[in-house]
Order: sequence, then structure tokens, then C-alpha cells
Amino acid sequence: MASIVVLADIHGNLSALEAVRADLAQLAPDQVIVAGDVINRGPQSRECLQAVRATGWTVLFGNHEEYILKLADGSLPTPDDDEDWWLPAKRIADELSAEELAYLAALPREHSIALPGLPTIRVLHGSLRALNDGIGFWMSDADLRDAVGAAPEAIVVGAHTHRPYSRHIDGHWALNCGAVGFPFNGNPAAQYLLLESGNGAWTADFRAVPYDRAPVLAAWERTDILQRSVIARIFRLEMETASPHLNRYDRFCAQRGLTPGDPASFERYLADSAQFAPRRAGDHQSPSHPAADQR
Repeated sequence: MASIVVLADIHGNLSALEAVRADLAQLAPDQVIVAGDVINRGPQSRECLQAVRATGWTVLFGNHEEYILKLADGSLPTPDDDEDWWLPAKRIADELSAEELAYLAALPREHSIALPGLPTIRVLHGSLRALNDGIGFWMSDADLRDAVGAAPEAIVVGAHTHRPYSRHIDGHWALNCGAVGFPFNGNPAAQYLLLESGNGAWTADFRAVPYDRAPVLAAWERTDILQRSVIARIFRLEMETASPHLNRYDRFCAQRGLTPGDPASFERYLADSAQFAPRRAGDHQSPSHPAADQR
């Protein structure tokens, strides 16, 4: 029997990564694929990158790796961007060495797994359409066909949306592995996907590993980034609530004529209890361009 693990969206959360590594030590899978977004959002990006590289796992390119590279080469922020929004990511870009940046730039965009007698699997960060186009429950049949239907592989595993997902359509099996460091499904546990073979097919086990979040919260507090950057405070809130807040906060500000990034607007957002109500299936908006889920 073969076993494949797909994990993604670690986002600088070393405690979550260590919890998953401990779980994998018990499972001993044949392959582990990291489907992008090792870095950014959380406070321990370099530590997570170094830890992942030390494992020898297959690592893929995600949109947050792309952000860091663009910040490092000066193509972000654009003239229309508020530079303070990019402050947490800019710090990561400045912290990483030239060798580490080159490593990120060389990461593959996808990985295929073809084992005798089993359906072939394609793993990527987003979907066939784009790096930041995640597979998820809000997709219509037409959207999902467009996202996975052109793959020659029978199984397509993506990430990016921070939510586990499984659906069969037109002979394809679309899966989302969920997020290790920043789940958005209300469950704060570190989440990933285990695929196991049997009788010529794969079965999916969506795993969720509880862990102590105190060390990653303490890592944030050891810096001044929470005092300087509203977006860093939003990232912390996302981890604490296991829910997406970045786009919600943007919409909150737009609806009320508030300035995004202003600490006072964020305090108003926190005071509005409606922002923490359970999310409806149709509420998610997948970003259409690289700046969208940073802003």
C-alpha cells in the first residue's frame, strides 16, 4: 500500500509545522509534497523554510513565495499600493538570504505522482487556471471543470484556499489539502491530506492535528510588527479564529468609507461582532490578482 501526504499553507507557523511533522513520524508516508505558501503571514517564515528544506520533501511554488520574490526584486509594492500593507512581507524578503530567494525562485509549479496500477495525481498550489485560483466549495460545476478538467491526471490536489475539499466531477477528483498554519474552516488544528492506496484506487483522509499556539503568538510579540502593521494584526486574528479576515476587513472598510490599514478602522472591525459570525458558503472570494489576498 502506498501513502502520499500533501500539505500546504504553512505560512510561517512553526508550531503547526512541528505538529504535522510529529504526526507524519507516526504515519511514515512514502512521499510528502508541500503545495506552496511555506512563508509569509506568520512570524516564523525563515524558520519554516529552513525546517521544510531539511526534510527533503518535495516543495512547490505558491503565491506567497511569489510575493516575497517580487518584494525582493522591487516589483512590489506598486505605486498605487500602501507600503505599510506590505511591511510584514517586506521584512521576510529582507530577512531571507540570496541563496534562499534563489531556492524559492527555482521551485516547481506542480508535481505529478504516477504509481503502477493507480490513478495519477497532480499536485499544485492553486488550480490549472492560476497560481492563486483555489479549488473550493463555492465553485459552480462549470468553474470546477475549468479548474481541473484539462488535467490528464485523474486526481488534482490544490491548496491556497485554506479549506479541505473533495469532489468528483466528469471523471476527475478535485481535492484541496487544507492549511497547516492558517486554516479557514473554523478548526484551528494543523490540517493536511493523506492519500492511501488500496484495490487500485486512492482514499483521502483529511487530518487535523491539534497543537499549542502559544509559541507562534509569542513569536509575534517578540517583534514590533503588531504595533506597526494592521495587516500583521489581521494575520494574527486569522490564526486565532481559524477564519479569513483580510478580504472581510477590506469590504468592511469599503462599505463604511474607512481607510484600510488605519488602526482605528481595525478597532471598529473588531468591535463589530457580525464580522465573526459563521461564514456562508457563498461568501468566499478567491483573489484574482497577487495583491488581492495581501490587501
